[in-house]
Amino acid sequence: MSRSQISVLVKHQEHCNIDSFPLRFGFTFDEDMECTLLLESQARQDHRYEDRSVYDGVLIHPETDERFYGTFVVADNNSSNVLITAWRNDIDTEYYLSAVMKMLRKSGALTTQELLNFHPRYQDKQLNSHADLVLALSENKSSREVSRIQQNASKAVMDAQSRIHELELRNQKLEMEVTNLQQKNEIKDLLHEVRLTQVTVNNASNHGASKPKEYGGFWKGISAVLIVVCAVIGGMLAYQSLTNDAPNASVTRLKSSPESAITANNALRFVDTNATVCGKVVQITDFAKGSYLNFDHTFPQTQFSVVIWKSDFNHVAQGRSLYTTYSNQNVCVTGGITSYKGRAQVIVKNPQQLATY
Repeated sequence: MSRSQISVLVKHQEHCNIDSFPLRFGFTFDEDMECTLLLESQARQDHRYEDRSVYDGVLIHPETDERFYGTFVVADNNSSNVLITAWRNDIDTEYYLSAVMKMLRKSGALTTQELLNFHPRYQDKQLNSHADLVLALSENKSSREVSRIQQNASKAVMDAQSRIHELELRNQKLEMEVTNLQQKNEIKDLLHEVRLTQVTVNNASNHGASKPKEYGGFWKGISAVLIVVCAVIGGMLAYQSLTNDAPNASVTRLKSSPESAITANNALRFVDTNATVCGKVVQITDFAKGSYLNFDHTFPQTQFSVVIWKSDFNHVAQGRSLYTTYSNQNVCVTGGITSYKGRAQVIVKNPQQLATY
């Protein structure tokens, strides 16, 4: 059975050729090289970048005709396919390993030749994580050099995690905007239906065909449409009222969690519903676009988080510190429960959504 294939450009001064190929496949190119990639899967969207696709496939070495099996990330760059990175396993540790290699090479702590030397250990599964790489690189190094390597590796992992969180939240915000636009379009369609109905009634009246008893069902139809329109508009106004500034809002304090509240560990079962979730805030994490309040467990074990966008922060915090107000406190949050990456969350846009107890 024949496989589809694409041509990919490997840039010799970029990450894939300098970091990925030497360690994972045991070779590197001295100049830009066009390679053939045999595809064994359909393209998958890279959740970190919108312009990149992920393939399982086989890379054919253009000089030796050797074949290398793995997962390949390809970017569409001005109508040409550029190979960004490659690995043998599509797992998160490989992504972090890639980020650490890039950081260490830029800092001068790691060279392409060292990666080539490490390749046999990578093949034997002795070097498959960023921790293994740091340990291997620390051999025969001074304590100062080891400390510098470990600091650079830790920073690379934190940067990678921050980037993933940032893109996840951006996707969630885009989904909310799409939902809002869909609601507005539905209202426009309903109003258009009402106008057409009114035109029909007017035309019928002008031709002397309008009789109340004949149009009883018809007027019921118009009433139903108007009720739907009012309901949708009312829902949008209610949503907007939650996002408007509420002056001098204070922290709501409860005697105990409401009987109807659900626990953080069970929140995932109530996705796409409005509910109150209660638990202890054990971790508060700031990132580029806002803050996370993780309930009951720290990331990545937490099953539920509160998300506060940076654009809503001043309104939600009301001049208070999130750490002072909510850290290690029992907190209830009320709002629409959504999910992302297997975890439940509520996006808070109004201080009245949060209460301590």
